[in-house]
Amino acid sequence: MDEIKKFTVIGNPIGHSLSPMIHKEFAKQQGINIQYKMIEPESEGHFETHTQSFFSKKGYGANITIPFKELAFDFANDHDSSAIECQCANTLISENGKIKAYNTDGEGFIKDLRNKNINLIDKKVLVLGAGGSASSIINSLSKIDISQIDILSRTQQRVDRLIDKYKASSNISIYRENSEYDLIVNTTPVSMNNNEIKFPSSIFNNSSISYDLFYSKTTTSFQNWSENNNVAKSYNGIGMLIEQAALSYNIWNNYEPNTNTLEKILGF
Repeated sequence: MDEIKKFTVIGNPIGHSLSPMIHKEFAKQQGINIQYKMIEPESEGHFETHTQSFFSKKGYGANITIPFKELAFDFANDHDSSAIECQCANTLISENGKIKAYNTDGEGFIKDLRNKNINLIDKKVLVLGAGGSASSIINSLSKIDISQIDILSRTQQRVDRLIDKYKASSNISIYRENSEYDLIVNTTPVSMNNNEIKFPSSIFNNSSISYDLFYSKTTTSFQNWSENNNVAKSYNGIGMLIEQAALSYNIWNNYEPNTNTLEKILGF
């Protein structure tokens, strides 16, 4: 009998994660059995201990979510270009005695935009937040012929670092007051903690689209806020979650899952 491969998702908080269900559905499509568990390190300081323990016990692959994506990049001792480009990782694999890091977030995001027929050519995009998820999103957006990418975050040092990193490949800058955007992407955890949303409502016009990387079977708080400010359309991140998971699954198992029915299977 073939050995059952062990996978995990590592993040905090992680109790809401749909990753185990998604990957088990992909395994069902492929006709294999997998083990997939959740690991929730208490802090960034505990990340390496938990991750090392998982791989030392014949763990094969790990999905990494907030707030550990940059630590996952540092943890790995081999790196795919997808992770190198944004200096963070959402996918780890144990192969040939090494832990290799990949990042499928950006490609998963772009795939979901295409699934939704969202065209960004010559459009203005605002990215809210400047962490690991923002970096992977900006990295993929910088490869499209977008007229402008702006960043809005409270952490100026991170904003400056992202602008410096991507200024050669895109028209990127800090958010400018009273600017309006065609697409607004929320990479902050505002929808997870239900804090008051303090972004300027002037970022929207009546044709703007908002996209929250976080997901819920009801509208997220960022979606609600967007809709209250007359955004034309709002999406949560379930489509991106599924697409990035499919890319991770293919890295691990050399199998490209069908994602068409996953939202329905998950109850969305």
